[in-house]
Amino acid sequence: MSQPSPLVDALQQAVAYRVQTGLTTISLDEALPTFAADLFSNDYLSLSTDAVVRERFLCQALAAPRLFGSTGSRLATGNSEEYNVLEGRLQRFFGSPSALLFHSGFTANSAFFTCIPQKNDVIIYDELVHASCREGFRTSAARGATYRFAHNSVLSFEECLRGVLRKHPQIMQGKSTVFISVESLYSMDGDFCPLAEIVQIAENLVPAGNSHIVVDEAHTSGICGPSGSGYVSLLGLNHRIHTIVHTFGKGWGFHGAVVLTSPVIRKYLIHFAKSVIFSTSMPFTDIYALQSCLDVISSERGQELRQSLHRLCGYARKQLLKALKRVPDGILSVDKLAAETHDHGLLSPIIPIFTPRASNLTDYLLKKGYGATAMTLPVVKRPRIRMIVHARNTEGDIDKFVTALLQWATRQGQSAGPFVMRGASSDGQCVETKARL
Repeated sequence: MSQPSPLVDALQQAVAYRVQTGLTTISLDEALPTFAADLFSNDYLSLSTDAVVRERFLCQALAAPRLFGSTGSRLATGNSEEYNVLEGRLQRFFGSPSALLFHSGFTANSAFFTCIPQKNDVIIYDELVHASCREGFRTSAARGATYRFAHNSVLSFEECLRGVLRKHPQIMQGKSTVFISVESLYSMDGDFCPLAEIVQIAENLVPAGNSHIVVDEAHTSGICGPSGSGYVSLLGLNHRIHTIVHTFGKGWGFHGAVVLTSPVIRKYLIHFAKSVIFSTSMPFTDIYALQSCLDVISSERGQELRQSLHRLCGYARKQLLKALKRVPDGILSVDKLAAETHDHGLLSPIIPIFTPRASNLTDYLLKKGYGATAMTLPVVKRPRIRMIVHARNTEGDIDKFVTALLQWATRQGQSAGPFVMRGASSDGQCVETKARL
């Protein structure tokens, strides 16, 4: 037990404040339940439980002369032929000039932005970019010149960029670089970046060579583009984006990341990124697992999984919009824009379901066996849970979950009058539930 001290008091008060003000608090002492369908994890292609991935991995592992620890930093004894083969394969798969592996998307993003922007450079970023990028901004040599624009607003981005160019004339003079940081798909709202428009504006306003666009493809890697190569590839922007980060903890069903960039930047990261220099490199188990994931993602089976995911994303949106149509927004709501299809036919697997009672709904869903997590302040301003569709979910899984949402809504009892909630039963038939909320 901790002895009373100024430090212990400060830590306990900080945690207590979160509880008192309704901020998100999580206990890791118990695992989330798993006896209901997985509609909350980032395992978009269901690869973490894929039998083919498992079989391929076990075959490689059983035949491998080395399986566990890599024995050191990659700059010391941790480099290997297997490591280089995987990086070379990723480089070819994504069509990049070079590739550098990292332990996670967090370390990849933070290492890039900590190391690459130089003194007198400038960073512009979407206000909802990931915390890993922000951590890099905070420790970057350019940390005194960071500017954000309104989320996914092309107009705000252009105004921001024009303002930056006026305030930092050295960019137009070819003496420094403006870095532009965006994500392909944002995990809290489930919306795609207007990347083509952002690229065009940057090219129109900034002389060639003086801007550097960085795209985090954490939530689109594997689920779209030719053979699952991602959003940038789908839009045909490979040669107009300077650095792309693909992470393996979502659609790939594993962990780790790869930075796709120029050979010069790769070499610089090797020699200046502390997470490369001072971390033990990936063990051989991870290398074989990522090879197995890539085998499936790039195969016909991978395409079938992507098609299944797309179909179920459409079905889930349809069922949610139908079911929640008559539920007051103060209880549950889904953004109607969620039903719209991206210009390239994409549908996001992430569907935010908004409710001011996110914690209450989460507790209810946990008892039903769902691995739900409430999203509240400070993570998001508008409380919600996120339904996340997977390639191997079924329509029945979705129907059952929608029914659970409606059952929870009827228990809230705070609406002024009766209404009819139209949803779907577990057998796919339309059901109506009269309730007074």
